Amino acid sequence: METFKKNPFEIFGLTPKIVKELDEENLFRLIKAIYRVFQMIHHPDKGGDSKKALEINLAFESLNLEKNSESFRNLRKKYIERLSRKTVQKEIEELKTQNRKIQFYNELLKERFWQFIENQYEFLQKLIDQEKALKLKIFDMVSYMNLSHLRKVKKQLFFKEILLFQKFILKRKSYEKFFRNIINYKYIGSIKREYIEPWVLLERDLREGFQEFKNFLSKETFIKECLVYLEPDIKPNSYIFFYYPEDFERVFLEGIVIGQEILDKEEILEILKNRVIKPEKRIEKENFEFINNEIIEY
Repeated sequence: METFKKNPFEIFGLTPKIVKELDEENLFRLIKAIYRVFQMIHHPDKGGDSKKALEINLAFESLNLEKNSESFRNLRKKYIERLSRKTVQKEIEELKTQNRKIQFYNELLKERFWQFIENQYEFLQKLIDQEKALKLKIFDMVSYMNLSHLRKVKKQLFFKEILLFQKFILKRKSYEKFFRNIINYKYIGSIKREYIEPWVLLERDLREGFQEFKNFLSKETFIKECLVYLEPDIKPNSYIFFYYPEDFERVFLEGIVIGQEILDKEEILEILKNRVIKPEKRIEKENFEFINNEIIEY
């Protein structure tokens, strides 16, 4: 077993609590999802740090449940044991740390709130004033969590594009030719990926013994766990959130921003004229279904 300064679960940004709560299969599925995202960010061919990429690869090998189940279980057991090793002094130190965090959050929340008042999404308004739009490439981590275990699944299912305009939003999966016009769908803000673990916060259903993640979290959870980290700007490697004003009990996570570009007026007009299907308020069903544990596309 490779010796690490950190437990490999820690390298993947997972807490002992979430490692304990998830069963082995869902935990490994989550690790694979994070590993794929890390590869896109840290791989040397994509401009990443070779040392970090090596650390991630070695950590994944040690947590590969399919090839190295004994290592996975031993490392998981050791990581979970951290929850039961707290002495009174450690608990006191944790309370002190929590108190410092609360004070920090209060100051950060004041600063973020003022930024929203002052800027009013100024970066988007400038694009609108210049008759331009923002095109985002998104990694759909929720789809990946739910579908990556299926046979013959195509990578295009895990990527999509979103175009932000003044009064509406266009969205399409990578395998789709046309954009959908999503009316009255509002951008809230983005949160840097290292600040939250959204898979812990997302709503979920148990479907045929499989835990299915939803692409939204409750308003109450978002306010409690996410609001303090919310930023008006859209930056790469950040989670991006939206909502419907008529139903603001749910906040939708579209995924992780992995790329963005500015479209000029001519590009916008071409998309609106030739690459958009009729408007709809909600996408209730995607154009694929499950048959015998495989994805069948129409």
